[in-house]
Amino acid sequence: MSGIRPSIFNEDIDLSGFAPKGEPAKPPVAAETVRQVSEEGGFPSRAPKPLTTAQSQPPKRPTATKTGRTVLLNARVTQRAHDRFHEIIESERLRYEAGELTHRVTLGEIVERALAALEREIGRGDRAT
Repeated sequence: MSGIRPSIFNEDIDLSGFAPKGEPAKPPVAAETVRQVSEEGGFPSRAPKPLTTAQSQPPKRPTATKTGRTVLLNARVTQRAHDRFHEIIESERLRYEAGELTHRVTLGEIVERALAALEREIGRGDRAT
C-alpha cells in the first residue's frame, strides 16, 4: 500500500476490483441435519410447547408501584452529599425489611422529605404536594 488515501473528489477511481459476491460455494445444510446434530450435541430445540387450558394466559408480572414522581431532577452534588443520601436510603431499606415501614423508600422521596425539612427550618411551613 502506498499509505496515501485516495481523494473522494477524484473521479477516476478504479472500482473494477469490486464485484458482488456470487452464490455460496457450498449449499446450505438441511434443517433436519441441523436439528439432528444439535440434539446429539446436547442442544435440543426450544420450540414452544402448546398451552393447556390452565396455562392459557401467561402469569402477569407484578407492576412497579406508581409513585407519581415523573420529573427528572439532575443536580451536581458533592460526593459526601451523594453518600449521605444513599446512606439514608440504605437505612430506610433496612427499616422496610424489618417491617417498620410499609413501602420501599426511593431517592425521590428522600429529596422531597429533605425539601420539607428545609422549608420548616426556614419558616415557610409545609409546602409538600
